[in-house]
Amino acid sequence: MSNPADLIQACQSRLATEGVTDAVVAAGAFAIQDDYKKIAVGGLAGSFLPGHDNPVVGGLEDVGALEATRHANAASHGVSERMMVCVTDADVYVFALRSPMGNDPEELLAKFDRAGAQIEVKKFLGAKHLHIAEGDDKLYLQGSTARISPDAGGDKSVLEVLG
Repeated sequence: MSNPADLIQACQSRLATEGVTDAVVAAGAFAIQDDYKKIAVGGLAGSFLPGHDNPVVGGLEDVGALEATRHANAASHGVSERMMVCVTDADVYVFALRSPMGNDPEELLAKFDRAGAQIEVKKFLGAKHLHIAEGDDKLYLQGSTARISPDAGGDKSVLEVLG
């Protein structure tokens, strides 16, 4: 499980490499918000693949279609599937997370001024959506505050600070 203090430390270290000395007040690992229309199309297309009538094969095909759709969705927005959101008093930084389970922020993907950005936190079923927009720059993310989620602690802290 991701410890919020460890996530803050990872963000603080990564921001230091960018020359930023502002204190990180919250950090969490989020995913690009799913494009449900594309997921539905991918699922429908998967139903025509050989073996879809076998529950095991069909399940693997569905998981593969979902992962391919998420990867394509992230690539179309110029981001990674998972991202580290680092919040300071002044700004929101978004870094790529390339490892499926790692929490080491990589390249800077976006930066938003907290005073000038429009930030919305929305609830969607078991997920929380984080929408950040500043001018033409928009980023729609999803996280989780569910107890079973390994990212819940960090996501919750980010959503509390920004919401």
